[in-house]
Amino acid sequence: MHSERNRTILKFAAPLLTLLSSAPALAQEAEPASVAGVYDGSQMEMAATLELGEDGRYRYALSYGALDEFSAGTWTRQEGGVVLDSDPSTPPRFELLGTERGSGAADVLTLRLEGTGNLPPQLFSAIVERGDGTTSELDFSEQGLEIPVAKGTSGLSIGFALPMYEVRGEPVTVPDPAGKVLYFAFHANDLGFKAFHEALLFESDGLFLLERFGREIVFRKVVD
Repeated sequence: MHSERNRTILKFAAPLLTLLSSAPALAQEAEPASVAGVYDGSQMEMAATLELGEDGRYRYALSYGALDEFSAGTWTRQEGGVVLDSDPSTPPRFELLGTERGSGAADVLTLRLEGTGNLPPQLFSAIVERGDGTTSELDFSEQGLEIPVAKGTSGLSIGFALPMYEVRGEPVTVPDPAGKVLYFAFHANDLGFKAFHEALLFESDGLFLLERFGREIVFRKVVD
């Protein structure tokens, strides 16, 4: 069911720049026409669009390099700007499928990740926390990931991440990790849907400002 829903969402999102014309509108209290409208936030290497509907619904789409994201929900006027609250969504997650002991090298913990689909494994990372409190972030390869384990290591904490989409999973504690192979699955679910919760877009001289991926997006109203 998740894969079917994900295919539907991706179909809904692509191409991103047609999202605003195809997303459904739900009845909400109308906002001032002077604020409602379509806004263009495109800049070098980035395409971004925001629609603030007069019905209180918003639609948002962004394409930045190999990353595409979109969102839809409700917006409200607030002093200093507008606030976005997304529709419910199912975020991506990581699942531990199983553990094998003795099938890996004696001085490493081996991680295998399935279900990445069209996403190269190199986009995924593992956040490793050791017993002494030190933390490191290691990138996957096509073969998986091997984490060196010092002799006598009693346990590690392993968390998965997909930094490109700001996805981070819950950490898993691995006791006595040396020589183990852990198998994980990635469930994309609503990957690409940006969940806004009481997100304030500041207004300045009729422009709306949004911080994404270390860049400031300036949305300017499109005049017919």
